[in-house]
Amino acid sequence: MTRRIGAHVSCSGGIQNAIANTISIGGNAMQIFAGSPRMWARSLYKSNEANSFIESALKHDLNPVYIHALYLTNLASDNAELREKSKTALIMDMQNSAAISGAGVVLHIGSHQGRGFDSTRELVITQIKEVLDKTPESSILLLENSAGQNGKIGSLPELHDILASCSSVRLKVCLDTAHAFEAGYNFTTSDGLEMWVKEISSTIGLDKVELLHLNDSKTKLGSGHDMHGNIGEGFIGEAGLARLINHPSLSHLPLILEVPGDGAGPDQANLDRVKSLLA
Repeated sequence: MTRRIGAHVSCSGGIQNAIANTISIGGNAMQIFAGSPRMWARSLYKSNEANSFIESALKHDLNPVYIHALYLTNLASDNAELREKSKTALIMDMQNSAAISGAGVVLHIGSHQGRGFDSTRELVITQIKEVLDKTPESSILLLENSAGQNGKIGSLPELHDILASCSSVRLKVCLDTAHAFEAGYNFTTSDGLEMWVKEISSTIGLDKVELLHLNDSKTKLGSGHDMHGNIGEGFIGEAGLARLINHPSLSHLPLILEVPGDGAGPDQANLDRVKSLLA
């Protein structure tokens, strides 16, 4: 089976442009925003636009396709208006994912803003259940792990708690390699990687992991800072990333890059580097 490798690409000017942008960097999978990542406004894809995208993605074998929820989202906010805007935008992203036969919407859950996860867990779980209840059965929600930043929700135990409490087959996980490293998981060694995989298995469960965001880290192990680096140019390095993507428990997962490239985002050089690391 050909490994699915892609990147977060722009669909500026229309969703169809994401097809050309993926092809131009040598990808066979992709991730997009279904609207501006910095603005709340969202609208449903027109049916002809969505159908044309599906046909082109199939024609060029560019699947799976993921949508990334906007960065403003915070399902744990103590501001009711912000929570409602977050939920509304996320529901729209989920509906758009279903419209283009997407593989899921990747979500940064948000921050408890220093109040602690325990004080916000019921709020977060309630919001997620409502989103799932109001979206098509074909749409999947992928919760992403955090980099260990103060207040950000997304540690493996927290993700496990949310998954167990929601108990939905439509709720899965996207693991970001830079975030995990920045949160303190040292998979630059074989032992460190085995420890990480073992913790994934004992918390969220390997069967819940649907996607890897493959990024190097610009900051050191356990930094708690979310800063992505180009493949092989960060503190994880090529050897660490190669060991990770070829691990028997992870080698089936699609890989989506969110790296800076030369400043314009993921490029062919980064994708070619990943392909060279495959066993």
